[in-house]
Amino acid sequence: MAEHDDYDSTGPEEDPVDVRQMFLDWLTGHLATVEVVGTKPTPWCTQWWLHPEVVARFRALWQASMQADASVMDGDAGAVSSWWINHWDRHAAVIFDKGNGPFRDCDPDQGHLYRRKNKAAWIVPTSMPPDDVEL
Repeated sequence: MAEHDDYDSTGPEEDPVDVRQMFLDWLTGHLATVEVVGTKPTPWCTQWWLHPEVVARFRALWQASMQADASVMDGDAGAVSSWWINHWDRHAAVIFDKGNGPFRDCDPDQGHLYRRKNKAAWIVPTSMPPDDVEL
């Protein structure tokens, strides 16, 4: 019997999960529920995905939110409340800080990094230690 690359003995293939779309659906749904971020006007960048820190924080929030939802299913009734206090509130305080947050140089109307003179400069420039430095 010849082997076939398209034959799977475990059964029919399921559609692959679109993790990116799941994340975006969660994010847009969550941001639609948020009423307070602590500063007015709320700092925002219409190209938020160009801010690596913001993406990392939103993904961490999403992952922690999924864990909180699973914990509720396992009987931890306070998991979602804890998520709001220990995850959302702390990340939102950084993300939406108009003086020091990642959107501080952006303008919802004028665009990404509108107020920054050197748009290519890293906020925290990194360099590698010499090879003889033990880490």
